[in-house]
Amino acid sequence: MSIVEFSNKPITIIKNSTISDAIKMLLNTKISRLIVNDGGKHIGIITEKDIGFFLFSETTKKGLEEIPIIDIMKPIEIVGEEITLKNAAKIMIEKRISSLYIGSDQEIKLIVTKSDLVKYFARRLSGKNKVVDFMTHNYEFTHTAAPLYKVVRKMLEKKISRIIVKNQQEEPVGIISFRDLFRISIELGSEDDFSGTNFENVRRGFLSEEGFGDISLARDVMTKGLITIKFNEDLAEACNVLLENNVSGLVVLDGNNTIAGIISKSDVTKALAS
Repeated sequence: MSIVEFSNKPITIIKNSTISDAIKMLLNTKISRLIVNDGGKHIGIITEKDIGFFLFSETTKKGLEEIPIIDIMKPIEIVGEEITLKNAAKIMIEKRISSLYIGSDQEIKLIVTKSDLVKYFARRLSGKNKVVDFMTHNYEFTHTAAPLYKVVRKMLEKKISRIIVKNQQEEPVGIISFRDLFRISIELGSEDDFSGTNFENVRRGFLSEEGFGDISLARDVMTKGLITIKFNEDLAEACNVLLENNVSGLVVLDGNNTIAGIISKSDVTKALAS
């Protein structure tokens, strides 16, 4: 199976764009990465996760409209068209990256992502594995009444891009991801109260006990509801659910309908690599 059949043309952003530009483009296109273009040449990549960890951990006083994307972009990993999907999965796991680029230093033709590997698994590897075979059993959670600054700090400390939200009865009721936080950044940054700040107060507010990070609660930001799958389902079916809902992870339920862990695109990539 040729990797080209499961690849796509990359979406690009120009070199002199800012982090604010990148966030807006990611939200509008509903993708998680952009290729940085300099005069027709692809020079790097910027991902949703890169922006999230930078956005909520750096200490510069610059606003998002002042910080160039080249400050946080990462190198591009290029492979040839002859690479197999299994070897592509191995490279992503070994290098801890979520995409590869097909072509040469002079010209990048296509991009293959973990989402594309999930698509391949869904179409071609039905019946090969169960969700339980490759799910991640540990997961992080917070509560609906938790102040936002504590939620974001936990996400940074654990280096995770999503966290499950439970209510007072310990029932899972939602999830918070970097995408939810990006959306709040843009919304607050456009309000009169934050005009002229270039997002500085907004960014610091997420981690500030004095700012809205203490006033805003997890329930105010979370995406309500969870997309779930049973632990004994076919892994290919989990892939279909991931793709249909355009999410990077599903909550796995055990036989008692309690949370047993998470199955993510990274877990599927590991399955393919094995």
